[in-house]
Amino acid sequence: MKKKIAVIVSLILTVACIFAIVVSATNAAQPQIERVNVYQHKTYYAYYNDSSCKGAVAFCLNNQFVSYGATEEALRLCTKNADGTYTALYTIDKSNVNTWFAGKKEYSVPADAETSSILGGLNGIGITLDSGKTNFGFYLNGQPIKKGTPYYVYIPADYFVDASGKGNTPHYLEIKASTVNSYTGDLIEDLKNAAGGIYDSVIFAAESINGMLS
Repeated sequence: MKKKIAVIVSLILTVACIFAIVVSATNAAQPQIERVNVYQHKTYYAYYNDSSCKGAVAFCLNNQFVSYGATEEALRLCTKNADGTYTALYTIDKSNVNTWFAGKKEYSVPADAETSSILGGLNGIGITLDSGKTNFGFYLNGQPIKKGTPYYVYIPADYFVDASGKGNTPHYLEIKASTVNSYTGDLIEDLKNAAGGIYDSVIFAAESINGMLS
């Protein structure tokens, strides 16, 4: 009986060793995905207008990403818990994300008839930007953020890709409480109504330019 038990134990150990060797060889054969870390350079702004229920968040990354990556996973706006974990508040669809990738890019701003006459008949204005960093931002639509509250933006793996084809590692970008602003009150509502709904576009453009120049 003892001999049978010893034989069974020996067989189990042998099978276990073979399985461990096979698993180790399989893992070694699998190519390791090489990714680049995300480096947050600055947060340009984070704001929300309670009157129009719209807002925006924008960052500058010290990375030379040149296009979007292969992932279908969305950005997430989160808060951080006391135990260091994160709670996702909203997902940000890529249709609400604008990215100014690194490198030289040419942009054309079309002009309406009135602006064209001021410009001497030009149909638009061409702008060439050459950046060694990646700037991106996203709109908030009915997704409020509160002034004085810290937030975090989760970037999933392979959301961006650099010129060598490497995607990014997953990363949380920090929005400090002092950066978050909100707009409320009758004045905002009056301005929004008087401007025919373009107030948020003006705020977004003004803060974008101010952030990129600072």
